[in-house]
Amino acid sequence: MKNFGFSSCAAISVALLYSSPSYAQNSDPQGASAADGAAIIVTGTRRTDRTVAESSTPIDVYSGQELQKQGTADMNQVIQNLVPSFSVARYAIGDGSSFVRPPNLRGLAPDQTLVLVNGKRMHRSALVQIGANAQSAGAHSADLAQVPAIAVRAVEVLRDGASAQYGSDAIAGVINMTLRDDVGLSGYARYGQYYRGDGEDYQVALNAGLKLGDSGVINISGEYVNAGKTSRGVTRPGALELSQEQPGLPVPELAQRYGNPAMESYRFFVNGHIDTGTDSEIYFFGNYGHSFQEESFNYRQSVNSTNFGKNGIFNDYFTDFDNTRPGIQTGAAGGNVYAPNGYQVTTRDYTQVSTCSDPLVQNWSCIYPGGFTPIFFGKIDDISGAVGYKGTLGFGLNYDLSGSYGQSTLKYTMNGTMNPSLGITSPTEFYLGKLQQRETLFNADFSYPWEVGFASPITIAFGAQYFRESYELGLGDPASYAIGPYTGNLVFHQDGTPVLNADGSQLSVALPVGANGFPGYGPAIAGESSRNSKGIYIDIEGDVTDQLSFGIAGRYEHLSDFGNSTTGKFSARYAIVPDIVALRGTVATGFRAPTPGQVNTSSIATGFNPGNPNAIESMTLPVTSPVAAFLGAKELKPEESVSFSGGAVFTPAPGFTLSVDYYNIKVKDRIGTSGTFEISDAQRPTLRDLGLANYATVNEVQFLTNAFDTRTQGIDVVGSYRMPIGGIGILNSTLAFNWNKTKVIDRDPTIVSDVRVAQLEKTLPKTRLILTENWTAGPLSILGRMNWYGKYTQTDDGPVSQTFGSEFVFDVEVSYEINKNVTLTAGAQNIFSNYPDKFSNTKGTLGPVYASTGGRFTGDIYPDVSPFGFNGGFWYGKVGFKF
Repeated sequence: MKNFGFSSCAAISVALLYSSPSYAQNSDPQGASAADGAAIIVTGTRRTDRTVAESSTPIDVYSGQELQKQGTADMNQVIQNLVPSFSVARYAIGDGSSFVRPPNLRGLAPDQTLVLVNGKRMHRSALVQIGANAQSAGAHSADLAQVPAIAVRAVEVLRDGASAQYGSDAIAGVINMTLRDDVGLSGYARYGQYYRGDGEDYQVALNAGLKLGDSGVINISGEYVNAGKTSRGVTRPGALELSQEQPGLPVPELAQRYGNPAMESYRFFVNGHIDTGTDSEIYFFGNYGHSFQEESFNYRQSVNSTNFGKNGIFNDYFTDFDNTRPGIQTGAAGGNVYAPNGYQVTTRDYTQVSTCSDPLVQNWSCIYPGGFTPIFFGKIDDISGAVGYKGTLGFGLNYDLSGSYGQSTLKYTMNGTMNPSLGITSPTEFYLGKLQQRETLFNADFSYPWEVGFASPITIAFGAQYFRESYELGLGDPASYAIGPYTGNLVFHQDGTPVLNADGSQLSVALPVGANGFPGYGPAIAGESSRNSKGIYIDIEGDVTDQLSFGIAGRYEHLSDFGNSTTGKFSARYAIVPDIVALRGTVATGFRAPTPGQVNTSSIATGFNPGNPNAIESMTLPVTSPVAAFLGAKELKPEESVSFSGGAVFTPAPGFTLSVDYYNIKVKDRIGTSGTFEISDAQRPTLRDLGLANYATVNEVQFLTNAFDTRTQGIDVVGSYRMPIGGIGILNSTLAFNWNKTKVIDRDPTIVSDVRVAQLEKTLPKTRLILTENWTAGPLSILGRMNWYGKYTQTDDGPVSQTFGSEFVFDVEVSYEINKNVTLTAGAQNIFSNYPDKFSNTKGTLGPVYASTGGRFTGDIYPDVSPFGFNGGFWYGKVGFKF
C-alpha cells in the first residue's frame, strides 16, 4: 500500500466530516470518555471549564475503562493502541532498551514529550537510550510502563508544544495521567499467551478506595505481572553447521533467543486527599515499582566450522592466542612458546577437548566447548512521592504548593559469559553496575479569574518551580570491567625473547576487556553528576467574545549548567459557526536541556552489521571523553524548537466531533547519537594514550551530539460518534489518523552520517490509522479495533536498507456482565496473527538470509523496529469484579 501524501490526508479529512464514526464511553468513576468533545480537560490549560472540543490545542482524553479494555499491561502499548501519532517498538536484543521501551509521539524523541502524573512532572527513567531506533537513541525520558492502567482515572494526550506552560521537554506534547480517587473495590485477573504457545502472561490488578474520615479519600492500586519470554528467531547458521560437523560439542539447539524478554513485576500507586476546610485540601500520591527482566544476547561460536570459521563470532576467544596462525616462530632450538599466563602455546586440534585436563594446553573452549550466549538481566526499582496543599482564598486566588521526589534505579547483571582479557580464570557471572536517576521538584502555582468585561473572566496563572536532578553510574564487580593480562600485551618466550609473526612483527594478544556482551561500569566512567534549574511562568487565557478565545504564555528558566532560556506560546480559537465549526491554532517556542545522564552516559556492547557476521565491539562515549573529543565530539547544548499548528473542529450533531490539525515542528541542535566512527589500527595507539581501556579491540565509537536540525510535520484527524441503535444498544466509534514526516534539514556530515539521516527520516511509519468500534447492549459489550501501519524502512551501516510493507492488525474483545459485580472477558490482539515482512535476500537489503535456516546470521527473521511487534497473535481471558 502506498504512503499517504497531503492530498490523501485532505481527502480523508473531507470523508470523515461526512461519515466519521468515533468512540465515546459513558462517564464512569475512572474518568471522562475517550474522544467525547464535552469532556473537561486539565492539560494544556489552567482554566477549569475547558472541554476537548473547546480547546485551542489538539488533545485526546481516554478513560480508565478504555485503558483496561486491552490485553496488555504495558502502558506504552496501551497508549499506542489509542493514539495514532504514538509509536513504541519491541526490541529483541536492545540492551536496556528491551527493559525500558522508548516511545515516540508525533515522530519526535521520547524525551521531547513531557509526562505528568496528576499534573506534576514524572521523573525520568535511569536509562539513557542507546540500543533503540535513531529517533530514540540518546533520549532520556520517563518510563510509562511504571504506571498500571488500573491506577489511572484518565489519560490526556496534548498533541502540541507546551514548554512555555510546563517547562523543558514539552516539545512534542504532554501526556498527563490522572490517578483514581474513587471509593470502592475493583480488580481483575487476566491470563493470555501468544498463538505459538509461548509468552504466557499473568496479570492481577486490584484497586481499593477508602474514605479518610469525613472529608478525605485514599485510593490504592496494585498490579502483579508475570510475562514469559517469546522466541521468533531461528537457529544461527554457524551454530547449526558446527553442531552438524562436530556432534560431540554441546552446541545449543537454538543458540540464541530472538523475542520478548521474560519479565516479572509488581507495581503500586497511592493517591489521596484530605479536605482541610475553607476551600482547601492536602493531597498526596506516589508509587513503588519493581521489575526483573531477562533477555538473550548473541551467541558466541566456540570453534571453526566449514563456512563459519574465521567469520564465526569471537573465534579468537577460544584459541590459545592465535596458536594456529601460520608462521609463529618457536624458541631457540625449537623450544616451547609460552603465553603471558605461562601456558604453553599449542597447535593441537580444537576438537581435542580432552586436553583441558592438561593445564599447559587449556584453551577457551574448556570453559564453553559449545560456545556461549550471555544472558542479560535488568532489575528496575522505581519510587516517587508528592505532597501538596491547594485551595482558594476568599478573594478568588487559587493556589497549589507542592513538593515531590522521584527515583529510578536500573541494575544490570549477566551470566553465561566471561571476561576474555582475564583468561580461563574469568568468572562467568557478573554484576555490571547500576544506573540511577534522582529528581526533586518544588512548585508554587497560582491562578486568578479576572473579570474585565469579556465574554468570560481572564484567567491569569503564574508560578515558580525549582528542579534538581542527579544521575549516577555505579560500579560493577571488579572482574566485570577488569583489564586482564590478555589485551594489548606482547607475547614472549619463556626465556624472555619475543614471539614473532611470519612478517617479523611481535605477536600480541588483544582480547576484549570486561564482561563479554556488556562490560561493567568501572572507575573510569562511574560517578555522579547533577544540576538544578529555577523557573517562573505566566499564562493568560480567556474568551474575548462568545466566538473568540485566546491564550498566551511565557516562561523563563535558569539552569545551573546551561544558563538562561525563555519560551513563549500563543494560541487562539475562533468559532465560525458557534457550537458547530471552529478554527484553532498555536505558535510556540520550546526548549530542552541535555540531562546529566545524557552528558555522562557511557556504554559498550557487541553487535553485528548486516552481511558481515564478524562481531562489532561498539562504544558510546560521553562527550566529555578525550576519545570522543578526538573523534570530533563537542559539548552538548540545549535543543530549541519553533512550532506552529492549525486546524478545525466540527461538531455538526450531538455526539459527533471531528478535528483536523496540521503541525510543523522545527528542532534546532537536536540531541541524538552521532554516526558510528570505525576505528583503524593506526588510531589505536592514540586511543591507548588517551586512556581507553579497550583500545586494542574496539571497532566502532559513537557519542551524543547536537550536530543536526530536523523539521517534523504532520496531520492529525480524529473523529468520534456516539449512536444509539434502535433498541439494541449503543455504538461508540472513533476513527483516528496520523500522517507524520521528519526531515533532517541541517547537519554536520562529519558527525551525522547519511546512514543516520536515513534512520532518522524513515524508521517510523509515516502513516497510521486506528478504527475502533464498541457496541454495548445491556450486559454485553463487543469491542473491535483495526490498526493500519504504513510502510517503513530500516537502514544499517554498509549502507544497506530494506523497506517493509504496510500492515493491518485487528483486535477484538467481548465482555459480559454476569451481574453488577462480576464481568467475564475474552479477547485477542492481532487476531489474524499478522507479522511484519521478513528480511530479504535481495542485494542491498538487510540480509543475507541463509538457506540452511531461513534467517540472517544472527538468527532473526523479522525487524524489531516493527511498529506492531513481531510475535503474532495473542489471546487472553479476564475476570473482573467491582464492589
